[in-house]
Amino acid sequence: MSMPQRGRRWSGAAAAAAAVCLTAVFGSGPAASAFSPASRTGSCASPGQKLANADFELGRVAWTDSTGVIGQWAQEPALSGTWNAFLDGHGTVHTDTLSQTVTLPAGCSVATLRFWLHIDTFETTTVNAYDKLTVQVNTTTLATYSNLNKATGYAQKTFNLAAFAGQTVTVRFTGTEDSSLQTSFAVDETALTVS
Repeated sequence: MSMPQRGRRWSGAAAAAAAVCLTAVFGSGPAASAFSPASRTGSCASPGQKLANADFELGRVAWTDSTGVIGQWAQEPALSGTWNAFLDGHGTVHTDTLSQTVTLPAGCSVATLRFWLHIDTFETTTVNAYDKLTVQVNTTTLATYSNLNKATGYAQKTFNLAAFAGQTVTVRFTGTEDSSLQTSFAVDETALTVS
């Protein structure tokens, strides 16, 4: 069989013959797909959930937090299990933090941060955000919640972190209160999943 010269297009017959040759050499199963250009691009080296102790049931393991943030709280119960993270709720000038640093593998086209958040407050305003929870990845602010977002139960929050693939990132929650009227920010069931 004569092979086409460089720079010329494969004819239908030549392309078919080449396909037969490749099948003869590599087969048609998984081994053959390993040689496919598509199989060598966009692969996620280590898919799965990357946050350790994501539900806080191991206490403060893997997290860096202000004293008294991760615990078992009667006034702010967990979404599931018995442990969660409870930021603020003091009714005085106060700041609480919660963070974890993880590495997102390269080649992952999907990276999603999820967590459940419950906010209650003694603030009565419907206009002013006196107490706030800021969610960041490194120095990028994903969202800011406040006393204005109070709710009767937990709500799930979701963020796309695909832009951070291949990087080591710190997921950080920072809660701040002003001088009066508490606002509580309860976080549970976190996850940072890549694929």
